[in-house]
Amino acid sequence: MRRKRDRGTTAALPPQRMRGHPHPPFPTSAHGAEGRTSTKRKSDEAQEPRKRSRKTCRRSESDSPPVTAEASTSEKPSTSSTSLPEQAPKPGSRAAFEAKYKQEKLLGEGGYGSVYAGHRRDDGLPVAIKHVPQIDVKRTFILLNGRITWVPIEVAMLLKLGPRAAAETCAAVTLLDWYDVDYELILVLERPVPCMDLIDYISSKGFSLQEHEAKIIMKQLVDAIIEVHSRGVFHRDIKLDNILIETGSDVPRVRLIDFGCSTYLSEGSYSTRQGTYLYIGPECFLRGWYTAEPTTVWQLGVVLFGMLHENLPFKDSSEIIYGNPKVSENLSDDCQGFLLSCLVKSPEARPSLETLKHHPWLM
Repeated sequence: MRRKRDRGTTAALPPQRMRGHPHPPFPTSAHGAEGRTSTKRKSDEAQEPRKRSRKTCRRSESDSPPVTAEASTSEKPSTSSTSLPEQAPKPGSRAAFEAKYKQEKLLGEGGYGSVYAGHRRDDGLPVAIKHVPQIDVKRTFILLNGRITWVPIEVAMLLKLGPRAAAETCAAVTLLDWYDVDYELILVLERPVPCMDLIDYISSKGFSLQEHEAKIIMKQLVDAIIEVHSRGVFHRDIKLDNILIETGSDVPRVRLIDFGCSTYLSEGSYSTRQGTYLYIGPECFLRGWYTAEPTTVWQLGVVLFGMLHENLPFKDSSEIIYGNPKVSENLSDDCQGFLLSCLVKSPEARPSLETLKHHPWLM
């Protein structure tokens, strides 16, 4: 998942990738936090081929309250206590992880940590194995197995989402296990096969999608986010990189990945600036705070623009605040209307997710 495409507002992307930009820090506010930067990525001015999108997650902070309901998952987390043979590895240990899973090739790395392909040893189940340095892990209290437990917030959010209810559900990938060990957090996640992320999928189609292809994906994506919100989770980092496309059938299927910036859904506002620079709404720069649904709708607009054009709609904060995206005139009126409604500068004027779900373009 190392990405090599760059997006500007005018320049076409190189043929390799369509990833998000590295970015400068966000300005701080009385309640906010500066975004992280990385020495692994060059500045915006370099305009080199795009690599993996950088986030502004500050992992030590959280806007979230503790969970007050019992969390559930498709499998018991590896940190839960079990009755083991005397010679078995300690639950939640690195030895237990290595005994249960085999780690294979690197899939990608960036501000979120690193992700490897792998499989479960006893049945060969394909998995994705995510390693996150402990210094980047933010935490919260949840009620887990009848006990108040201090856990990584990404784990808490994935446990709230739980397993997919049915094979047809377009939702988050499932958390299978997690290991909170020494210097890192290890998450073991479902890995659909065959699949690719939306960047690779767009690249395979010639670096932009036809309108009818983008409509299929956007319809599922809106439904998936409505489902995530219904379970009390705010992703905060919806982008091309974090959308997985299952390609095993004639119709592509959408899954959401990377909940490292996620938090509890609230009707109130958030001041901790998290997400990816070129997907951040103008209100974050102008007000220093944002709300969940308008932010998500803005990010959907950026994603849709990226699917239909060979660049993202904005290349810096100035364009995000003041610029107007150049939408292709080849798109239908309904498609243009859907797209531009998501990218309205005022968050109060953007449509709700339910309004998008019933928009004429998606019907």
